[in-house]
Amino acid sequence: MYDILIAGAGPAGSNLARMLSISTDLKIGLVDKRRLDLAEDGRLVKACGGLLSPDAQHMLARLGITIPVSVLEDPQLFSVRTIDFDNGLDRHYQRYYYNMDREKFDRYLFGLVPERVDKFCGTSVKKAERSGLGWKITCRDGREKIIESRFLVVADGANSVLRKQLFGEKIKPKKYVSLQKWYSVSREMPYYTGIFDSEVTDYYSWTIQKNHSMILGTAVPLGEDLAHSFELLRSKTSEYLGIALDGHLKTEGAFIERTMDIRGLRWSGDNVCLIGEAAGATSPTSAEGFSYALKTSLYLAEELQRGFGNVEERYKRRCRRIAVNILGKHIK
Repeated sequence: MYDILIAGAGPAGSNLARMLSISTDLKIGLVDKRRLDLAEDGRLVKACGGLLSPDAQHMLARLGITIPVSVLEDPQLFSVRTIDFDNGLDRHYQRYYYNMDREKFDRYLFGLVPERVDKFCGTSVKKAERSGLGWKITCRDGREKIIESRFLVVADGANSVLRKQLFGEKIKPKKYVSLQKWYSVSREMPYYTGIFDSEVTDYYSWTIQKNHSMILGTAVPLGEDLAHSFELLRSKTSEYLGIALDGHLKTEGAFIERTMDIRGLRWSGDNVCLIGEAAGATSPTSAEGFSYALKTSLYLAEELQRGFGNVEERYKRRCRRIAVNILGKHIK
């Protein structure tokens, strides 16, 4: 029986496990479907730009976490370019992002989790059921297994299986499918580009240079013609920037949930808390989630350090400032 089982070892889950294992004597289990204990596991990589925003950098500094050079990609970015096809606008402004390899970053954070935490890699969480005063979690790693825990932390990312199972979706986030393709380019583009074009999507699209490749990506509402939208984006971007975007090197995809109503944020229930994207904590304007992942895991760790009594409500109160921040991004 664990004191806490954390379902998901992304930035939020790994950071929570790290903090609690250092500051408490709690027995902790950490479960993730990826083989984060390996250099790579051959799974399809999630579509993620791999940029650490200034807010996420602030959280890393607050947590005392540094970023090794091995995780970073060239070039480092000091500028954002916004291209608004709808209004014919093209602007640059200064903003510094860490440009990094997302998978290496996740593995780095996972590697910071002390050995005393029990790690279940290559293990999918299928369902969670209440059992007495705790939880019975059904997992699968080639065979079915049951893990019991007093307290459950849901950190399984956007499109969270456990969140839907435990809480349903009374106020549903808007669902998107993101698609990004990598192209070989000879010309340097030392900035992150945000592209706004209502013919492509009501969200946004992007370009990011990674060494000698460029990522072109977009997020399109679920159910719309993703292939058509991406091809339109590719042709317009190629013509506007004057670069050939043919013969892509690889393709990545992911589901994104865009919180359109802060009442849809879900922080806690009885003996369970949600952190990071599983709680719905992502930027409604840029889909940035690293800063919220680190912040929610910090808040929950600090509240659990004070004990289990009323921790769900205490954590929920701490997260009100995150809800206000997300609301502010909607207003902007």
